[in-house]
Amino acid sequence: MKQLFTLITLFAFGNLWSQERCSNEIHFSNELKQQSKPFTHDNFQNDPCRFQFAIVTDRTGGHRPGVFMDGVNKLNLMQPEFVMSVGDLIEGYTLDTVELDKQWDEFESFVTHLEMPFFYLPGNHDITNGVMKDVWMDRFGADYYHFIYKDVLFLCLNSEDQARGAGRGTISDTQFEYAKKVLDETKEVRWTLVFMHQPLWHQKNTERWEELETILAGRKHTVYAGHEHRYVKETRNDGKYFTLATTGGGSSLRGPELGEFDHMMWVTMTDDGPIMANLALNGIWNEDVVTERTKVLIEKFSAHSPIEIEPPYYKDGMLSKRSDFRIRLTNDENIPMTFSLESANSKNLALFLPQAEITVAPNSTEVLDLKLLANETSTDGLEPAQLKLNMALGVPGEPALISYPYKYAIKPLPKLPLKRAGEKPIIDGRTEEWGDLHYHFEANGGEMMMDFEVAHDDLFVYVAARVKDSEVESYGEGASWRQDNLSIVINAREDRKAAVSVGHDWYRNEFIQQLSPANESVASVTYRDNLPRGTVMYCLQTDYGYEGELAIPISYFKSLQGDDWKSLRLNIGVDDKDGNRKVQRYGWMPAWRNADNYVGSGMFFISEELR
Repeated sequence: MKQLFTLITLFAFGNLWSQERCSNEIHFSNELKQQSKPFTHDNFQNDPCRFQFAIVTDRTGGHRPGVFMDGVNKLNLMQPEFVMSVGDLIEGYTLDTVELDKQWDEFESFVTHLEMPFFYLPGNHDITNGVMKDVWMDRFGADYYHFIYKDVLFLCLNSEDQARGAGRGTISDTQFEYAKKVLDETKEVRWTLVFMHQPLWHQKNTERWEELETILAGRKHTVYAGHEHRYVKETRNDGKYFTLATTGGGSSLRGPELGEFDHMMWVTMTDDGPIMANLALNGIWNEDVVTERTKVLIEKFSAHSPIEIEPPYYKDGMLSKRSDFRIRLTNDENIPMTFSLESANSKNLALFLPQAEITVAPNSTEVLDLKLLANETSTDGLEPAQLKLNMALGVPGEPALISYPYKYAIKPLPKLPLKRAGEKPIIDGRTEEWGDLHYHFEANGGEMMMDFEVAHDDLFVYVAARVKDSEVESYGEGASWRQDNLSIVINAREDRKAAVSVGHDWYRNEFIQQLSPANESVASVTYRDNLPRGTVMYCLQTDYGYEGELAIPISYFKSLQGDDWKSLRLNIGVDDKDGNRKVQRYGWMPAWRNADNYVGSGMFFISEELR
């Protein structure tokens, strides 16, 4: 590894790793004189100007142990000439240098098994603050650099050069001037390959990236990034731009057709440009596995499901033997949409479907009535039945433009009351004016407990929580999810839409807020993501743990449901950080992103809707 670090340090000062462009020795001969021969031709794919390398992508952001090392072992079988990366190599997001060294030592233990060079590149998990930047520079010598290999320029950029975090990557003035100088001095190379972590062409306020892209437009180039954990190929700026999926990072793994798979990109460099193949860890897919066209459809059907479900509800804590409910299928496209329906029963619930398939005409809606039968009336231990709807967009009998799987867990639910607040709460992190809090959950044998309440008045929806935690860790800076925090997630859309949120794009459809507690010397740490204007919050340490309060303007709910807004869906949880132990995450309801999420969990209704 020391040799690799030395190379990268040299690159930072403008030295180039080059080889002779081409040689053309003949390596094949035979003694067959007849016209017919037992082979097709002798035009071997051995042009000395060709070479092959691999690209690995995001390992972290909820990494799955063992996957990246599996990729390393398979790369040694494939024997590329070298391996590039697009960042997010460690989980990071910490100021603790001991923890950072531990994570980097672990990662380097993986890549030392590679039999070929590995080229580092930072992602937001690798550099998020000054401490992480210093650790990176101490270990690797440069956070952006370039080299030339067989007359091809490799330009490795740092989209984290201002440490703004996920979705806010930049190219600073200093890095822009460096890249511009490199491009000015290498105009004669036969191709330019650009590597970065965040796909800055998907983002705004990226400082000098747009100018750099303008310079790239005048030369043959291809760009590779990661970060979004979903593969897509786009054509822009007279080049191909690739956002790669994962090599062990967090993913729903719904398959290559949706861009969610573990893979490495295999690149063969030719005089006509790079040829790309996606080596999925369980198969091989070409570069068109997800294109810009299918990306648009995937994003649309992730963020705006064509399926709405009115969950079955029960009253007075008593489950009926039979529950009827409806699903609404809406096709906003100009071509047909076909759904195939499947059900799977649980030990105490049976789901009956009216039909196995339905085609929804363009720009129309179909409503289906479903029936749920229970073999008992107790709500204890009630396990949901499963409903699967596989959507195919396109004319029946012809190949679909996109196939998209939806899966829902269904069980009868109570309608939870969204009570009207009495005295207007003061949002200061102290909850004594709330009195008893009516909702409770605990985890880890009672080591962690939470009581909370939800209420509203004419101006705000309020959430108050008390967390019992014997060991509180809060640092006053850094990522809230790396320390003790209170997490509040709300979907404010109308009930039949909010109920089916499965969380693939939770950050687009939901309000999410994390709060780490303050004490006498440490300020409250908050994670804000497009908060509604007027939102107020605070989190404060106590002698038993910590308390948190949050007020969201009613205008937010009215903007999504109208003036007669009626409901909200809520989940609340904690991240528990104790010493060197990995952060433990607990929730009142199953996380909407998880497999155990069920339709309508945590639905609250204002009192007149409780009928």
